[in-house]
Amino acid sequence: MPSFHFLFILLAASGVRAALNFVVENAGPLLENASDHTRVATVTVSLSPHTSLVGEPVILNASPVVHPFVLSRRSSHLWDLFVTGAPQLDFEEVALYSLTIYAKDNHEATASQTIFVQIEDVNEPPTFTGSLAREDQVTEIYITEDTVPGTIIYKAVAKDAEDAVLEYFISPESASFTIDSTGAISTAAALDFERDMRSFSLIIKVVDPGGLFATGNLKIFLINVNNKNPTLTCSLFNIENSVLSVTSTNSTLPHEVNIILDEEIPIGKMIAMCQAADEDNLGDLTFGLETGDDYFAIDKEKGTVVTTSRLDVEKTGFASALSFSIKTCDGDQRCAIIPVATYVNGINDNSPFCDQYLIRYTGKEEIAKDTIIAKLTCHDLDKPPDTIHYAPSSGPVGSGQLFEQVPNAENFIQVTKELDYENPEVVAAGHIYEMMISVFDDLHPSHTVTVTILVEIAPENDFSPKFQASHYAFSVPETSGAFYKVGQVAAVDEDHPPNCLTYKIINGDVQAVQRFWIHPFSGVIELTSQLDYESVRQYNLTVQAVDCDRAHPRTAVATVIVDIEDENDEAPVCIPYLYKAAISDDVVAGTNVNGLKLNCHDRDSHDFEMRFEIASGNKNLHFKLDPSRGTNTPKLIVKNPFNFESGADLQQQYHLVVHVIDDNLKSGKAIKPKTGTAVIDIYVQRINTPPPPTSSEQREGLTIVYTAINTYKNSDWYVPFIFTLMAVFFVGFVFWMFFLLWTYGNTKNCSPKMTKEDSKLKPKGVKYVIGDISQKEENVITETRNKKLEVLTEATVYETVFDGEAIDPVSGNMYAYNSRTGARKWKTLVGHQEEYFGNIYSLSEAHPLKESTSLKIPVQQQLL
Repeated sequence: MPSFHFLFILLAASGVRAALNFVVENAGPLLENASDHTRVATVTVSLSPHTSLVGEPVILNASPVVHPFVLSRRSSHLWDLFVTGAPQLDFEEVALYSLTIYAKDNHEATASQTIFVQIEDVNEPPTFTGSLAREDQVTEIYITEDTVPGTIIYKAVAKDAEDAVLEYFISPESASFTIDSTGAISTAAALDFERDMRSFSLIIKVVDPGGLFATGNLKIFLINVNNKNPTLTCSLFNIENSVLSVTSTNSTLPHEVNIILDEEIPIGKMIAMCQAADEDNLGDLTFGLETGDDYFAIDKEKGTVVTTSRLDVEKTGFASALSFSIKTCDGDQRCAIIPVATYVNGINDNSPFCDQYLIRYTGKEEIAKDTIIAKLTCHDLDKPPDTIHYAPSSGPVGSGQLFEQVPNAENFIQVTKELDYENPEVVAAGHIYEMMISVFDDLHPSHTVTVTILVEIAPENDFSPKFQASHYAFSVPETSGAFYKVGQVAAVDEDHPPNCLTYKIINGDVQAVQRFWIHPFSGVIELTSQLDYESVRQYNLTVQAVDCDRAHPRTAVATVIVDIEDENDEAPVCIPYLYKAAISDDVVAGTNVNGLKLNCHDRDSHDFEMRFEIASGNKNLHFKLDPSRGTNTPKLIVKNPFNFESGADLQQQYHLVVHVIDDNLKSGKAIKPKTGTAVIDIYVQRINTPPPPTSSEQREGLTIVYTAINTYKNSDWYVPFIFTLMAVFFVGFVFWMFFLLWTYGNTKNCSPKMTKEDSKLKPKGVKYVIGDISQKEENVITETRNKKLEVLTEATVYETVFDGEAIDPVSGNMYAYNSRTGARKWKTLVGHQEEYFGNIYSLSEAHPLKESTSLKIPVQQQLL
C-alpha cells in the first residue's frame, strides 16, 4: 500500500506573538501490525529568544479519542511520537487517526498543529473466536455414547480481518468425527463407551487464502449412558423324590426353564441361585420375582430364590404347576428376565386319620355272638389315595380271642362268643374290655395311628336316684371364708352298682364369681369365697344327682336354701375422708368450727350405733365432737378457748385423727367392733392485737414499758446471720475508734493554761433531785461549787407514730400502740407530761448556769 505523508498545519493564537511553531518530520509509513514503541514522527518546537515552554507539548482533540500514540522527549526541543500498543492498531477498525499537538510558552504564546496518521493495511492470519481462541487452552466437550452419527457436537468459529473465505481441517483424521467448511464438527460413526475409546483429542485448523492459519485444541469425552440391558445367569435346583439336580440358564436364551420340586420341602429352601451383570455399570442391580402367588421369594441383593409357603398338593385349590419369572433390573428399569415353570411332585406325607379314635360300645346285660361292636372309618389325604390297613395291636382282639376283625372287612370288629353280665369271666374282667387297632398306609415312609375300642357290659338302669330330703336349709356366718363347709346333701340309687352317683349345682349360684362348690361324690357343699350379707342375704341352690349310666343317665334334684347370718364385718366410712377448716384464736368455747359436721355411715350398723373419739392431734383438748355417740353426724366444737398470749398455746395447725367405732350398742349384744377413720385439719389464725401493758398498778409520773416479742422462726435462718455480721462490724468499728483516739492523744499539745482554767471551773459536787411531778413545791436543788455555773437542761423527745388504740383490761384506761415496734403510751398522761416538761423548763430559767448540762427524758435517776 503506498505510503502517506503527514500534513502539517500551523495555527497561531489570536493576539499572541507567532514566534512559537512546530516542525514535524515523518519516520515512514505505519503498518497496522506495527510493534509497540514504533516511532511515527519527530516533533521539533521552535521558540523565540528568552522564552521557554510551559510544560511539554500535549495531544489534544484526537479522533478517535482513544488512540495508541504518545509523545516522548528526546531533547529540550525535540519529541518523538511513538506507538504504545494500546489499543492495538487495526486497519479494519480505524484507518486514519487525527492528532492535535498543543504547546505554550512562558509569554502566553500558544501553538497547535494537527497531524493525520494513515494506517496501512496488511494481511493477517485468521483467529478463532470463543474457547478455541487461546492456543494454550484445551476446549473440552462431553457427548453421550448413544449420540446418533451425523449429529453436530461443536461448531468452530473463526474470523479473518480481510473477510476472506476460510477453510477448516481436523487432525488427526478420525473415522469418528468430521468437520465441514463452516467449522461444524459432527459424529461420523456410532460410539460405544464400553468397547471404544472414551476420549478423543483433536486439533482444529483454520486457513485463509494466503496460507495463514490458526489452530485450536479440542478434547471430546464420551459419557456413559444406560443403553444396554443387564444379563442374568441362574442355576435352578430340581428336587424329585429327595434327589437334587441342577439346571443352568441365562437371560439370552428365549425358552422357559422347567424344574420339579417335591411337596413339603422346608420353608426357606433355596431352589435357585442367580447372578447378574451390566456392561453399563451405572449402579447396583436388583433382583425381583414376578409371580402370581406367594410360594416363592427372591433376595433382592443376593439373587437367591427360596420357598416362603408350604407346598402341599393335598391343599384345596393348590395348583401343582406354578410359574414365576426371575428378573434383574438396573436403576433405569432396564431388565433381564428368565421365565420358570415349577411342577410340584406329591409324596406320602400325611398320616391316616379316623373319624373316631375312641369307640365305646355298651351292651345291656348281654352281647350276642357276631355282634359288630366297632366300625373304624379312616382316611388318607395323600394323592393318589393310599390303601389303609388295620391290624390289632393290643387287647383281646385277634384269632382265638373274644373279639376279631370281620373277614374281608378289616375295619369291622365283632364278638366271637356271647358275653353275659353275670358271667364270672365277664365279672372278673370288670365288665369292661379294652383293645387297640393300628391303622397305617402301605407306602414308605409308613404312617400309623391307633384307635382304642372300649366294650362295656352294663346292667339295665331301672331306678332313678332319690334325695334323702327334697329341701335342705343351712346357715352361714357372713365372715366365713373359702373352704367353709356349708352342709351336705345325700341321695341313693337302687341300681347296680348301688349309690353310684355324682352331684353338681345346676342353679342358684349364677354370679360372675361362684360362691359355692359341691363335692361330686360326697355331696358336701363348701364356700369358694367370703359372702356379704349386705349384698345377698339368701341363696336358693338347686343340686342335681346323676347316676352312672352313661348312655341313659337318670337324675334327681333337691333345693338347698343357704341363709347368710349378719355379722359386723365392715368399718364405718366417712365421706369425705379429709376435712379442712380455719378459725381465729378468739373463738369462744362451744362454737361449731366453721359449721363442720362429720357424715359417716356403716353398711352393717345403724347410724345411732356409732361412737366418735379424737384419737390424736387434740393438744390441750381444744376440740370435741358433739354428740360423741348415738349419731352419724356429730359436730366439731371448741371445747377450750385458745390462749396464745400466756404461752400456753403455741400450735396453730391441728391435725385431728377421729376414730369412728360401731360399738354404741345395747348391752348384751356381743359384737366385734370395727373402727373407721376421719381426718380434720384445722388452722388457728391469731388476731394481730398486741397485749395490754403488763403493769396492773397505777403510778404517777411517766412510765415507759419496753415489750419485746420474739417472732423468730426456724425458717428465718438469715436473722442470726445478719445480727452476727453486724456485731463483727461493730467490734471492728470500736477498735478503729480507739485507734483514732490513741493517735489523737499522742499528737495533741496540751496547754498548761487551759488545764488550769479547767481545774478552776470543775465543780466539786453537784446533786440534782427531781421528785414526783405532783410535788412542785418540794423540788430541792443542792449545789456546792467554788464558782457560779450556768446549767442548761435539755429535753429530747422522740416522736413515735402510734397507729392503734386499746383499753387496758386492768385499769380501764385507753392506751395507744405502734403495731410494728410494740411501743405504747397512755393517752390520759398527755397533760401530765406537758406539765412535767414545763416544770423542768421553769427550773432552767430560775437557775441559770454558765455551763450547760443535758438531761434526756425519759429516765428516772440522780446525777452526781
